Amino acid sequence: MNDDTIKGKLQQIGGHIEEAAGALVGDKALQNAGAEDQLKGKAQEAWGNVKDAGNDLIDRARAAKTDAEIKSEAAAAWDRDHAIDVKTD
Repeated sequence: MNDDTIKGKLQQIGGHIEEAAGALVGDKALQNAGAEDQLKGKAQEAWGNVKDAGNDLIDRARAAKTDAEIKSEAAAAWDRDHAIDVKTD
């Protein structure tokens, strides 16, 4: 979870409180502002989720690259250790 995800959640909570307060006192503008904050919070949370998914993908790609390099080095070492000299006359 990153800052955008957390900030988005907090903005949604604040918007919900603001909307409820507007409904309680009969202030349509406050209700609408609260609903708007909730939408903005959802968008920011979604952006945070996209960033997390991208970072996870990068981490998996790096791990796969490292694994491939290790396997390649092991295969090259095996080839060196088990080299067969073939002589043609």
